[in-house]
Amino acid sequence: MLVGGLGGPGGVAQAAPAREVDAARVGAPPKGAVKLDLLPDTGQDRPSGQVGVQASYLPFTFSYDFTRSLTSRTFWPVAGRACVSLRGAGSTDPGYFFQVVKVEMWDAYGTDLKKGLTARYALTGGYFGYCWTGLTNGHEHYFRIYKEWNTAARVWGDGWTSPI
Repeated sequence: MLVGGLGGPGGVAQAAPAREVDAARVGAPPKGAVKLDLLPDTGQDRPSGQVGVQASYLPFTFSYDFTRSLTSRTFWPVAGRACVSLRGAGSTDPGYFFQVVKVEMWDAYGTDLKKGLTARYALTGGYFGYCWTGLTNGHEHYFRIYKEWNTAARVWGDGWTSPI
């Protein structure tokens, strides 16, 4: 799914770099999804493969709160596909609105391998989502949320991970 058009402050369109894609606006979380918390942020990036509690089945909902980056629990994709939907609900940076966080998908089997494009999620209070395909069935995966602006400011919100 390739979508576009987050735009920047004042509605000025900003092109995503070649290895990134803008997440699309989506609806509400799936009914009956299990609530799982993501790892707390330590203020430092985690080494590859250092993820949370053991794997979970899809779908699950989560909340997030971090300053630089955050990794999810590991999970098994369904039919080689996993979608991450999230919204930015607030930040300690008063200028966070219209900023973006980025999400990467990782295969956690053996040596971690980044899968597909990096998705850019607008922090405008709405839910945005992106689906990664071509994931390896039978391998645990995880996603990493990070930001490149004001690495000292906290950002928080909620979302879900599902096969659709």
